[in-house]
Amino acid sequence: MNPVPASVNAPHSAQVNLLPPEIEAKRTQGRAKVMIAVGLVLFVLMLGAAWFLAYSARTSAESDLAYEQERRPELVETLASYDYVKVIEDQKDNSVLARQWAGSSDIIWGDYTAALLDVVPEDMSLTDVVMAQGTPYGPAGSDGTIFGLNDMGTLNFTGQAASPELAADLVEAINAVPGYYDTWIEVNKLESNEDTDTVYWEYAGATRVSFTALSDRTVTTQPTAPVREEPVETTEEETN
Repeated sequence: MNPVPASVNAPHSAQVNLLPPEIEAKRTQGRAKVMIAVGLVLFVLMLGAAWFLAYSARTSAESDLAYEQERRPELVETLASYDYVKVIEDQKDNSVLARQWAGSSDIIWGDYTAALLDVVPEDMSLTDVVMAQGTPYGPAGSDGTIFGLNDMGTLNFTGQAASPELAADLVEAINAVPGYYDTWIEVNKLESNEDTDTVYWEYAGATRVSFTALSDRTVTTQPTAPVREEPVETTEEETN
């Protein structure tokens, strides 16, 4: 029987399932059994793949272990050939510490003495200059006052001039020199010469030397030794 054309717009008839329930239940059970069998097969395949991967990894690890055990004597011998590196490192550390120890009190006193002479007025003559410096074992002691500090030392000086008004300006001039601070000067009148009736004034003073006076000549900016490039050997054919 031919179906009714869609253009007729006839109502659809209800469909009735005439298949017995027993047959439908058997079909459902069959499909469930097939799905269980497929799942079991897939599970077994996954277990087999996991076992194969574990077995392969174990075999590879045992092979690598055997290879490394064979190389162990060679590696131990090679490692022993680098024992000198530790000795060189100790020598390098010792040399750095020695440079720091030697430079802990290194001051270019020629420059600082010349700086002191440059600020001395022309109408004053220095008669004595004495330097007391700290050592690598420790800085110089303080001047004994409650404001005294440990620093790199003291520069004591004496001089003579024809007038007593030079002390204040001389103190400011010396303190302006980097490395000098806390300068003090005492002025005393000397006995006049009876023949010439000339009066002289004695200037006795000292200035402290700060840690900024250190020369830093032992400080290096080179972090590592330069790499030595081995010369490339060339044959006579390459040279020609």
